[in-house]
Amino acid sequence: MEDDRLDLGLVDSIDATDIGEPGQRTFKITAISPRGEAVIWMEKEQMFQLGLSIKQFISLEDPPSSPTRYEPEYPAPPVPGKAEFKASDMRIRHDPRSDIFTVEAADPDSEAEDDNEEPAIAVQFSFTRAVGARLSDAALEAVSGGRPRCELCGGPKDPGGHVCPKTNGHHKGDFELA
Repeated sequence: MEDDRLDLGLVDSIDATDIGEPGQRTFKITAISPRGEAVIWMEKEQMFQLGLSIKQFISLEDPPSSPTRYEPEYPAPPVPGKAEFKASDMRIRHDPRSDIFTVEAADPDSEAEDDNEEPAIAVQFSFTRAVGARLSDAALEAVSGGRPRCELCGGPKDPGGHVCPKTNGHHKGDFELA
């Protein structure tokens, strides 16, 4: 099977944002490089895990003392590519020699050769440690702006009220905790 992923290489711009009102939000990462642009829509948990993983890795691993030069994995497309889809699967990896992070995202509409095969990677993009730190902060900020949490069960409270399973749904108001 031919690999027809869009490799943006080292991105010039990357941003993680949310769109919509709490409880009705969608999340996306936009990555731009001279090789093209990708808009990857994802679930809140995917964005949270991506931001958290990068932040944890950066805080635990020191950068190499003399990193090697980054070389993109795949050749540049003949014309800048463009992709926009909702990711079914996302992966992040780190090259310890160059200290570059790479995110891979699979498009659920990509065709696998058989049912046991994972969806093909549609887009990958790479970024430096400094850009990763900014992406992590933006991702974690985007996911933190949601609905307030119930003090008992941790579930989201809707503007119209919250039926808390910890009280068998009998208490629908806010709690005063001492």
